[in-house]
Amino acid sequence: MRKAPTPVIFQGLEAGVKMFRWVIVALLILFFASGIRFVTSENVGLLLQFGKLQGKSYATQVKEPGLVIAMPYPIDQLLQVPVKQEGEVVVTEVWKEIVNLAASDKIDPTLEGYCLTGDQNIVQTKIVVKYRITDPIRYRLWMDNPEGMLHDIVLASLTQTVAGWNVDNVLRLQRPTNGSTESLASLVKQNAQRRLDEIDCGLTIFDIEFKEMHPPRHVVAEFRDVQNARIDIKTAMQTAKGFVAGKIPEAEAESNQMIQAARAHDSAIKAKARAEHSVFAEVYKEYKKNPQLVSQRILMETFEQIIENVGKLRFVSPGTRVIVSDTENKQ
Repeated sequence: MRKAPTPVIFQGLEAGVKMFRWVIVALLILFFASGIRFVTSENVGLLLQFGKLQGKSYATQVKEPGLVIAMPYPIDQLLQVPVKQEGEVVVTEVWKEIVNLAASDKIDPTLEGYCLTGDQNIVQTKIVVKYRITDPIRYRLWMDNPEGMLHDIVLASLTQTVAGWNVDNVLRLQRPTNGSTESLASLVKQNAQRRLDEIDCGLTIFDIEFKEMHPPRHVVAEFRDVQNARIDIKTAMQTAKGFVAGKIPEAEAESNQMIQAARAHDSAIKAKARAEHSVFAEVYKEYKKNPQLVSQRILMETFEQIIENVGKLRFVSPGTRVIVSDTENKQ
């Protein structure tokens, strides 16, 4: 017997079921294929399955750039962490731009922030913090808002560090210490990094840059006057040092000349004294042998010297009274 033909309606249902099967197969293929992910070159990946990190070691937990085979979402989730990029956080809570606006002579802390220095002065600053992600697991999974936490830690380190410096050093961003110079940025970075390491958040600060640093706008003019006065003082000191440096060689040369002249005079006097002493010693030696003869010889030599120095001689009879006039004395 011949089989009765299938009604048209059932033939349509059968064809629809077959097509539905292929659609289901295609959807399943697309579903499972959607789990294939790609980690970009600047990132590493963390594969979560039902919210749990996959892998037993750090090497297997962190996926390097490239293809990653995983189940489709929401079974598996691939998180990409930009470990090779430099992140940046700007701290502006203690900064206020200097503008020429009419304002009171007081600072309203609800409208503008500031830092208090160790000598009870006020400064305002804006800094940029540059960081890198050194542990993607701790950075992405252990912290809810790592950038916000980094911001707050740097802000706390900044205010704490500035509170230990005087205003002049803060405005110069450095201070002398133990024969060297200490940088404000490096000290803030060091304090902030120590706090980050304590909570083990996987972040490393590699640079802190002060974009602006100034006193409050109410006293900027006075600070500038003080700075100008200090510059004038330094200029005057340098001028004085230059004057002294020019005079010292001149004074030293004059001193050396006087010392040399005194030494030459001393040598001449000593030489003359030695010569006179030598002559006296010879005469005294002869005097001891024949006192009368030496005395007469000395007397005669003395008369000879007197006669040589007398311009005119006049001889008078014994007992004659002689009156010498001023004219004759002058002759």
